Amino acid sequence: MAVAIAALVLAAAPSGRTGDAASAADVQQQIESSSAKDRRLRQSIAANQEHAQGFAGRIGDLRQRLDGLQTVLTGERHELASLQRELRGTRARLVVLRQSYVRDRRVLARQLVSQYEAPRPDLVSVVLQAHGFAELLETADRFKAVADHNAMVAGRVRTARRLVGRQATRLTDLEARQARTTGALSAQRDQVAQLKLAVVERQLVYLRAQHRQRAQLTGLRARRGRLRRQLAKLQATQGAAIPGSGAAGTGPGLPTGGAPAWSPHAGAYGFFQAAGTNYSVGDTPRIAARLDYMGKALHLHLIGLSGYRTPQHSVEVGGFANDPHTKGQASDTPGLEGVPEATLNAYGLTRPFGGVAELDHVQLVGSI
Repeated sequence: MAVAIAALVLAAAPSGRTGDAASAADVQQQIESSSAKDRRLRQSIAANQEHAQGFAGRIGDLRQRLDGLQTVLTGERHELASLQRELRGTRARLVVLRQSYVRDRRVLARQLVSQYEAPRPDLVSVVLQAHGFAELLETADRFKAVADHNAMVAGRVRTARRLVGRQATRLTDLEARQARTTGALSAQRDQVAQLKLAVVERQLVYLRAQHRQRAQLTGLRARRGRLRRQLAKLQATQGAAIPGSGAAGTGPGLPTGGAPAWSPHAGAYGFFQAAGTNYSVGDTPRIAARLDYMGKALHLHLIGLSGYRTPQHSVEVGGFANDPHTKGQASDTPGLEGVPEATLNAYGLTRPFGGVAELDHVQLVGSI
């Protein structure tokens, strides 16, 4: 019975590893497909950017025309304001002239009525009724003054009538000019609005495309990050399933001359860089070398999930724009979760941050 059970266990073990390998291969294929989509999306963003730059000259011309129209529009507004002030003054003067015209007509009418009702004196009556030569001269002067006053009133009425006519004509001209200016102002304002709309629409085409593609790129990279973590766990599980694997003890520790430079290899243990990651900046080459040396010594399968990251990429995957990854000082390495800090220190590595989420985050000792 024991032999049969052992046989069943041995038969089942390879099957499980084969399933894990198949799952890892599927995840790796999804990661590669995501990376290809990432490249195509970035190429599309670059193409759209270049296309948008092609409109820069036309947008600049439209803005220059817009500035020119705005200058003309400002001048038209000033002219309209001047015409309106002049129109108000003319209307005020017209009111005064009309009042003067009415008043002078009334005075003239009273004079005419008075002359009509009073008997017209003849020369004989004037001479006979005068008590002396002085009174005769005074009466003659009075008649002359009345005649002069009537003539003056008549002249004022005629002058006022001419002035009122000219002012009325001028007022009509000003009203026509105001109507033309207002019409031109409205047309130019509509043209300015259309030009502004055209510029905004051209800008929105680029901005909307840019926003949409960046959102797609962010989602794509977030999904690829999840796939890489899933792959790292699968590969770590496969490494742990290999007989003799584990982190028992600290091993020999870092050699005196330091760990040999890391290069990709096909072994079961050591450091394995995930696709699309960068371990060539700052401390990351030495971190990779020490992880590889430690992994081989302790029979660990360590996945380099994240080394150097640009500030933008670091923010996109949940980090910060100035975290250690952006300086090439850290590695997120699934497979290290069970390795004690003392063991890491023996290989010149340290886990600087506490918490379960940071168990796979390592840096060089002394880099903090």
